[in-house]
Parts: sequence; C-alpha cells; structure tokens
Amino acid sequence: MLARRKGKAHSAARTSDSRNQSNRLLDNEKPVEVNDPPPSAKTDNLDGKLLPSISVECSTDPSNSSMLSPEAESEHSYCASPDLTKTVLLDEPPKRVSTVGDISVTDLWLQVAVKLKLFLFHRWFVFVDKEALHVCYYSIQNALTVQRSLKVFESGAGEFYVHNQIVSLEEFTSDLDPPQPLSKDTVNSFVDRIASIVNCIRKKEVCTGYDDVKYRNAWFSCTVGEVDRNPFKECRYVETFRSFMCTRLIPNNKWRCGECAKMLKPLKRRSQSMAQDQANPNTKNIYLTEQQMLNKMQKQRSEINNAKKKIYRLQEKMQEILKKEGVPIDQSMSDAMLDILSQCEKLSPAQSIFLQQQIKASQQKHAAGMRWHPTIIRFALSLHLTSPAAYELMRETGMVKLPSSSTLFEYSHVKPVEEGVDKLVLESLAERVVFQKSSGKLLGYTTLDDIDREMKCLENLIENPDQNEDQTTASTVLVYMVKGVTNGIKEVVATFAAGKLSANQLYIWTWKVIGALEKSGIAVLAFVSDGSSVNRAFIKKNKPATQHPSGIVFDTWNKATSCRKLYFFADVPHLLKTIRNCLLNSRWDGRKSRRRMVKNGKKISWDFIIKLYEAKKGKSLRKSYKLNAMNVYPDSYGRMKVKLAGQVLSKTVSTDLRSQGWFDASETALFLEKVNDWFDCLNGAHSCIATKTRNKNLAAYTSETDERFSLIEDFLNYLSDWEKEAKNPNQSVNVSAISNASLHDADESEIEDGVFNPEEETSTSKRLLSTQTLDGIRMSSYAFQPAVCFMLQAGASFVNARVFTQDPLEQHFSKVRAGHGGSNNPNVFQVLNRNRALHTIGQLGMRKRKGNHGEDSNRVEVTTEPLPKRKYSRGPKFT
Repeated sequence: MLARRKGKAHSAARTSDSRNQSNRLLDNEKPVEVNDPPPSAKTDNLDGKLLPSISVECSTDPSNSSMLSPEAESEHSYCASPDLTKTVLLDEPPKRVSTVGDISVTDLWLQVAVKLKLFLFHRWFVFVDKEALHVCYYSIQNALTVQRSLKVFESGAGEFYVHNQIVSLEEFTSDLDPPQPLSKDTVNSFVDRIASIVNCIRKKEVCTGYDDVKYRNAWFSCTVGEVDRNPFKECRYVETFRSFMCTRLIPNNKWRCGECAKMLKPLKRRSQSMAQDQANPNTKNIYLTEQQMLNKMQKQRSEINNAKKKIYRLQEKMQEILKKEGVPIDQSMSDAMLDILSQCEKLSPAQSIFLQQQIKASQQKHAAGMRWHPTIIRFALSLHLTSPAAYELMRETGMVKLPSSSTLFEYSHVKPVEEGVDKLVLESLAERVVFQKSSGKLLGYTTLDDIDREMKCLENLIENPDQNEDQTTASTVLVYMVKGVTNGIKEVVATFAAGKLSANQLYIWTWKVIGALEKSGIAVLAFVSDGSSVNRAFIKKNKPATQHPSGIVFDTWNKATSCRKLYFFADVPHLLKTIRNCLLNSRWDGRKSRRRMVKNGKKISWDFIIKLYEAKKGKSLRKSYKLNAMNVYPDSYGRMKVKLAGQVLSKTVSTDLRSQGWFDASETALFLEKVNDWFDCLNGAHSCIATKTRNKNLAAYTSETDERFSLIEDFLNYLSDWEKEAKNPNQSVNVSAISNASLHDADESEIEDGVFNPEEETSTSKRLLSTQTLDGIRMSSYAFQPAVCFMLQAGASFVNARVFTQDPLEQHFSKVRAGHGGSNNPNVFQVLNRNRALHTIGQLGMRKRKGNHGEDSNRVEVTTEPLPKRKYSRGPKFT
C-alpha cells in the first residue's frame, strides 16, 4: 500500500504511477481493486489537491485470508489488523519510500505477499510492515494468538519465533541456497525460499515439556525449569513444566525434546522429597514444603528444649558435687585459679580433653578405676606402638598419667595375628572402599617384595595343617601391600613365610591375595615387584593378554574378575640402581671389568664420571653439583641407595659432561640424559612437584595423549638400536671413523693403558645393559601407558607415576626393623605383630607434622567413638 506525502506536488504523480505499475504486475495474480478516496477526504492546504488513500485487497479463501484492507489515510505504514485478514495504515512521520530500480520496495513486498498466499495452509497468514514481511501461524481458540512467526528482511535473512522465543533457522535452511536480496528479478526465488521454510516448520510440533500430573507438586520448587501455563493456546498440552534449555520445536512423531525428557529424574527426586514428612537435615529451607518446614522447626525446638534440660541437670549435678567434694580455698588461690582459667581460652579440644583426663586420673584412688577417654586411648596407642620404651619412661616418671601397657594390649590385639591374608585389614579396607564409593570404585595395586634377611622360625603348612609333613625352616617372609592409585591407602594385606620360594608357590599365593582383594571390593590394577629371579619366573608363567613382538609379558587377564587386565611393573627405582650398576662396571681403567658398553663407536663408561668429579670437586660453583664422593665411589651400602644413583644419572651431570668437550664422552652424556628423562616420566610423586622443581616431566598425567609417552617410546627405540648394534657391531658402526688423526688429537690421559679400542673383541652382553635390566625397562614402559589410560577413562582426574613403585613397601620394611631395635633378623611373629601395630597406628588418625610450615593444632581429632577391644571367652565354671 502506498501513501503520498504532504508538501510535494510530484508525489501524487509518483503514487499514481506506482499504483498503475502495481496493477500491471499483479495481472496474473488475484484481482486488485484501487479504491477512490471517499468524499470526506481532506484536501492539502498547500496545493489544494486530495491526498489519495490507496489499499490493495486480495480476495482468496476466507480461511486463508491475510492481506490488505483500505482503512487508512495517506500518512500511514502497514501493520496487522486485529482480525488478521487485512493490512492497514498507521500514522508515521514523513519517510522517503525506498525503491529497487524503478519499483518501490513496498510494491515488491506486495508481490511477494500475494504470491506467498497461494502456498500457505490453513491458519497461516502474511502481512507486511515497514521493516519486513511476516508469515505467522495463529491458534484456533476464540482469542487468536500468534504461535509461530517467520520474519523475512529485504536482504533475504530471516528470524523465526516460537512463543515469542527466537529459534535458530539453521535447521530449516541447511538444504536451501543462500538468501538473495529482494529485487524485481528475485521475487519468485524469494517466494520459493519462504515457502520451503514454512513447509519445514509445518513438519514440526511444539514440545509439550514434562506435563505428567504426578509431579505437578514439584514444578514450582524445581530449579532446572519453568512452568508453562500455555498462554499461546497450544492444543498438545494445557499446562506443563518446561526445561530452560527446551528446543521448542520437535518432529511431529515425538512428544517432548531431549532436554525436557531429562526433567524426569529431578522432578521425581523432588516430588519424593516433598512427599516425606521429615526432609534431610542438610536440605536448604527454600526447598522445603510448608509442612516440612513446620516439622523441622518443631524438631529443632524439641532439641533445644532437651539441650536446655540437660544443661540444667548437669548444673544441678555440678552443684551437688561441689557441696560434697568441694574444697574451700583462700582468695589468693582463687585468683590464681581464675588467672589460669582465663589463660586457657586458646586451648584446643584435644588439649582440653588431655588436661581433664590428667586431673581425673590424679584423683583416682586406684588406677583400675580410671575410665579413659577414647581420644586418650588413641593417643596412648600411637605413642606405645611407635616406641614402647619411650612410653614406659613417660609413665614411670609420673609427670604424665597414661593407660598401662596391659590396657593398650586389649585394644592393639583385638584379633590374633596369623600368617596369610589378614582378614582384619581386608575388613578395614572394605569399609574405606564403601566410604569412598561417592567418587567411584577404589582402584589399587599390589606390591610384592621379600626381606632379604634370614629369619629362623618353624612354621607348619597353612593350607593343610593336619597333614603329616616335615617341618621346614622359613628363611624369607613374603609381604603383599595394597596401595590406592588415586588415594593414600597403603596397607599390608598378606604375609607368608617360606623356606625356598618358588615361582609355582608365588603364583598360588599371588592369585589367592588378588582374589581376596577383588572379593572385598578392591579392584587390582597392577602388580609391582623387584627384579628377582623368582618374580621374573612368576610373571612369565602368566599368559599375556597383549602379544608383543619382543616377547615381554607386561599384562594378563585378571583371573579374579572379567574384562579387566592386570599389568606387571618392575620397580622403577630398582631399575635405576641396576642401570647405574651397569654403568659403574663399565670401565677402561686397565683392570678387569665385567662390562664395556659401546654405542655408535663410542664408549659409555664410568671413567668419565670419575674424571668429571676429580676435575670439578675443588670448585665451589659447578654444574655437576650433585656429584660427591659417596655417589662417585660408592661402597656396598651406597650401591643400594636409589638417591645416589639418581644424582649421577641426572641432566646436570650430562650437561656438565657435554660442556667439557672431551674425546669420546658425548655418548655417555647422551645416555645419562636419556635415562634421566625416562626416569622422570615414571617418577612423578604428586600433582605439584612439577611446579616446585620446574620439571614438566614430573607432572601428573591428565591426558591419554600426553607427550611424555613419546619420550618413553624414544628411550625404548634407543635401547633397541643399541641392542642391534651390540649384536652386529661391524655393520652398524664404522670403526674406521675413529681415525688415527682423532686419536692423535686426544688427550694423553685417554691414550694410555686401558684406552678404548673399538676393534677389541667384546661379547654382546657386555656391550650394553644387562638382559634383566632391559627386560624390566621394557615391561614397565609397555605397561605404564595402558594403565594410566585405564585410570583416566575410569574417571580419575590425574595419575601420578610414582604410585607404580615399591617405595611404600620399602618404607614399611624399615619401620618393621626399627620397631625391634633396628634388628635385621626379625622372626615371623615379630613381623606379623609389627604389621598389626602399624595398621593400628594408621587407623588411629594421628597425623604427623610434615615440613616447617608451622604448628597444626588439629592434628588430633577428638572423638567419643570407642575403639574395638579384645573380648574374653569365659570357660565353664567347675564346682
């Protein structure tokens, strides 16, 4: 519809031309009527002409009518009339009519509207305003309401609304051509595009939300959605509960969208909670019903009244005790007591309990009448199990009142210790597993080692105690420890005494322990052991789950459960010591050496370490600051220390050795660097160690595609190339590359008795690391990545590499020896009793202070929960 502006003489002519042109363009469509202005039309005061009012009315099916009506004067624009069947003009300020070529945009919109009406279905209508064309779908109720609206702009872009909420058009336009601006030549394509979008919209229905009346009472208190009272008069529902993420439109064969379908669980949970008379005490008040709020207030009022009554009774009892047992004191003593009490306001609960128990014990006539607080029992047990001699010394001085050793014995020996699987520890672990099920099932690993000291004791066979067999003398004790991968659980679960341990016996005991752990709810992930011959034979007896070309067995199917593998690890710190020992035995000093390692025609020798230390030991500032006499010239005890091995096989020593520019030392420096990187990748202790040490290789593993896996693979390739070279030295190494000129340029200290000669015949095994060390490195490296990936897939946020080591078991052995005065030869019962004592200490919850960050007043937890005590079974009475 067009309107002429006031004040311009040529506007009427332009309006008339536009009207005639519009009539010509619409000849093939519905008939168009041009209404003459009514007699009452006003005249322009400036030019004395009438202001013609032009309207276009399209006669179509009454049920599909949507177009224009002649009910406005000249200064108007288009908008929908209340009956949604006509387009009228409303007042607006003077505005210039835009044109496309010689045709105005309004005329083009009218053409599009008239043509589009031919494609629209029942309850769809179209109208044009000053900005865009609207295609709407209205309800069939008495009060008509627009339920869906498609708004198309002159550029061809569009917006789609459902219930006044904008919805993306990407789903409906993905198969269509890109939009084109409206012009005389694109009218038909413009109409086709709009009609295609409308047809796609017609195939969709409005999501009904979750309208189940069973959960209607939970709609108003559920925070994950909103109540839809159907203001747009949809026929599919009357009232519903809709998710905030509802997609609004869904295929017509569905009832609700995926987001609204997820509302079942929160609505059901909320409805069940509201149906209860007593809600959970931790539930916030805003989520409680009125009845639940009243019940909660009544319960709290009852508890307050009971507490007041209890306080009143205690006050009366205290007054009676003061009258009977009170001792009158003078004013000076009273002031001193008040002064002491005023200074004790900062006492912790544990200190307060300790002082109260000391006063109570001092007033007892006989020690047997004292009833100790559970917190004091725990504290005394921790002291006694740590050092019985120190505990007895504290009691004998009389300065501190503590329970006797016989009293503590009743708590520390609740169940008798026995060889084999410790059922008490398994029960304790099972309880802790149940407690931690909120974060997932506990995953642990079993470590295995033996005390390499002879123990003299006689033990009968446990499996068949009644069988008449010869008694054997046990020389070793086999200890199994379980440690959590994602938590701090460390417990000895089984102890076996053996004379001469065999792989068959180890196979039986190991799977027996794993079966008991799995039955208790502890999933065993890995098996860690040292490199002894018995342990290696046991691992080879298991059928590999993954066949590797090298023939290394690093995993097997867990026989105690289904669909889960058990991974084998060689203790990485032990491997580091064996690598250092191989390097230590690689010498060209003229003496008889057990190993002469060679790679790429250059020797890998301990001689370079000695030379570097002797050259730099007098300097205060040096790169290889970790080198000292203990790790360069280790004795038999020093060869057992992992710390000393790690100080030599470090990056600082490698960097300092490479910077010297010594002849033939480059391969030794490269070897040290490779070993250092590999050990760091398998030795991350905790999640913050990488930041503290500024070594990213020690960081925890959080991704299945961690770049450190490639470092481990590079080290394995390095060892494989070295092994091939050792087997075929003449093919892989060009011996002539080390020419006489190179030897001539070398230092005189290199050309002496024992200098490296690449042509010297050396056996293959002496040219590289030992076979046992190579197999252990490969086994741990192959098993590490799948074990870490399994834990990450199981839900662990991170995995520290050091959990797959034997460090906790080594520390346990040191505590066992220290518990018996540093004895290196404890017997079986001493080991069993010490294991039980250490388990009891761990259960007491007495946290030890670590570091110098200050005192922690909450290391002792005050609790009234009684400890389990040994029960006596009374025999029959004789008369």
